[in-house]
Amino acid sequence: MTRVALLGFGTVGSAVARRLLESDLVVSPVNPTRIALTHIFDRHADEKCSTFGAGAGVTWTSRIDDVLRSDVDIVVEAVGGVEPATGWVRQSLAAGKSVVTVNKQVVARHGAALWRLAARQGRQFRFEGAVGGAMPIVRAVSDGLAGDRLTRIVAILNGTTNAVLSEMDATGRTMSAALADARRRGFAEADPSADLDGEDARAKLAILCALAFGVDLDPRAIAVRSASGIAPGDFERARRANGTVRQIARADYDWSRSTLTAWVAPAVVPAQSIFGMAVGAQNVALITGEHSGEVGIFGAGAGGAATAVAVIGDVASIARDRAAIVPPPRLSSDFTMRQAELPTLSFAEAV
Repeated sequence: MTRVALLGFGTVGSAVARRLLESDLVVSPVNPTRIALTHIFDRHADEKCSTFGAGAGVTWTSRIDDVLRSDVDIVVEAVGGVEPATGWVRQSLAAGKSVVTVNKQVVARHGAALWRLAARQGRQFRFEGAVGGAMPIVRAVSDGLAGDRLTRIVAILNGTTNAVLSEMDATGRTMSAALADARRRGFAEADPSADLDGEDARAKLAILCALAFGVDLDPRAIAVRSASGIAPGDFERARRANGTVRQIARADYDWSRSTLTAWVAPAVVPAQSIFGMAVGAQNVALITGEHSGEVGIFGAGAGGAATAVAVIGDVASIARDRAAIVPPPRLSSDFTMRQAELPTLSFAEAV
């Protein structure tokens, strides 16, 4: 049996707990593996335990040491923020536990060091849910397309912003009205600024650049323009040219010159493109390789249930082969960051 501890019991953490408590059997045709949620850590453990009412065999605690000293095999980090989350991930790996995280800021800023620590400890560090929700883009880039040399990623990487913009597009609502709707549907936090301003998407794009191009990239180096000022009139103008508006994350890598261009910004896209047809909390990505050409992938990118799918997938991967050591990627700082020209809301500059 594989024992799992959960750090954080917010939107994602509670969704993960519900899935794990539905059944403790992960079905594999080769190696059926039992997975049990044994610990839940939260600063308000007593209050949330009484509300949620997890069954027997689950220890609730507000002390991180109770998790670190336990016999759990995998720690799922769903706390959010850079600290203390990074420290807890580091401590968990040092204590001999594999880690699954949904925290894109932790991975974007400290992923390289945490990958190396996991490898030294003979443990795994996985983060599918940190980048694309239920869209399995981490596996696509790091495993499925590992036989190619990737040159471009164009994507919608923030489900919250896409839910807001597609609602404005479909109904003519103002951003404040569309945001209220996204909150009611569980797609937006009380403060959506990190989503609308592009901070969330550029952290995810930095992670993908590391996996796809092998670059050690500070997410703050990625140019960004906020989508918070988008108004119904922007959609009307785009519509007259058969377009619409979406928040796009784009990275192009020139291998011959070791040059990276990356940005996150609202852009006009053709209405009938894969990006224009992405509605609600969907994420979409087109990944280009020298040999494979263009590969598309999409899936739900916001909400606890969708992200829980990615988390459970990572947990299952570790549980099926706990002895596997995933070597850390070799990241280079020897590249040039080219100044990006951010798109304006002009159809002539559509993605």
